[in-house]
Parts: sequence; structure tokens; C-alpha cells
Amino acid sequence: MKLNNLFHIFIFFFLVLSSCSQEKPKDSTTNDLLIGLSADSAEVVLSRVPSFIIDEFRADSLDNTQWVNFFAVYKDTSDQEMRDFQAALEGTYTIAVGTVRFKPETEFKSGDNYFARCYTKMLLRRPEDIISTRKIFTTGDFIEFKFNTRK
Repeated sequence: MKLNNLFHIFIFFFLVLSSCSQEKPKDSTTNDLLIGLSADSAEVVLSRVPSFIIDEFRADSLDNTQWVNFFAVYKDTSDQEMRDFQAALEGTYTIAVGTVRFKPETEFKSGDNYFARCYTKMLLRRPEDIISTRKIFTTGDFIEFKFNTRK
């Protein structure tokens, strides 16, 4: 009889503890973004951008200095301390369905190293997501993509 009671107590505690754990909602806005090169290595492509953000970009006319606050491409340096103080490359930003493309004014030089950053804290979440979860998620300051072009 004692073993049977011990088994029921164990099952009861297991059910109580497993029902108390909650899965944290995934911050899909920033976790799904991808940065890569175009097929011809002439552009840097930010893909999987949510449609509500693309609509905001289309509604606003952003100049280059405003784009750099969201998505920028830099020439890499060997000095890690100076990396964050680099000036962003000048270029053209184009918006397509689910993507933002950056094409530099001068082509990427073969053999040089570059990196692209998307400053994800600048992304706006949908108001209904914030209301439903009652949380504003932060996943870091930026996502980064390092690359070089070898032609």
C-alpha cells in the first residue's frame, strides 16, 4: 500500500511541476531575419523581413543616413576595437517583397573582407503581439554577416 501511495504522490508532483513550466514565446521578428549575398555577389540581401516592416519602409522615404541606422554594410578591419567606429559604405537600398537589398556605390573589391549588420532593436513589433504577450523582446543589438567577394 505504501508503494502505491508513493507512486501516486510522484505522479501528482510531476503533473504539478510540468504544468507550471511555460514556453517562452519566440521573438520571430528578429530571429527569422537572414543576411546574405546576392547570386552575383554585387548586393547584400536582408531577407525574411516581415511585411508590416516592408510596408513601413515603403511609406517612408528614407535617406542613406536613416537606412544606416537599420541595415548597413561596412569594410572590415583587422583592429577589432575600431570595427564599431567604421563608416558605413555608401550605396543604394531597394525594397522588394520580404527583402531589403543594398548595392554599394563602388563594387565590392575582390579579396577584401566586409560585414553587414541589421540593427534589430530598430525593428518594430506589431502592436497586437506586444499586447498579447505583454512583453517587448530584445534579442541583442544587431545581427551580423561577414563576407568577402572572390571573383
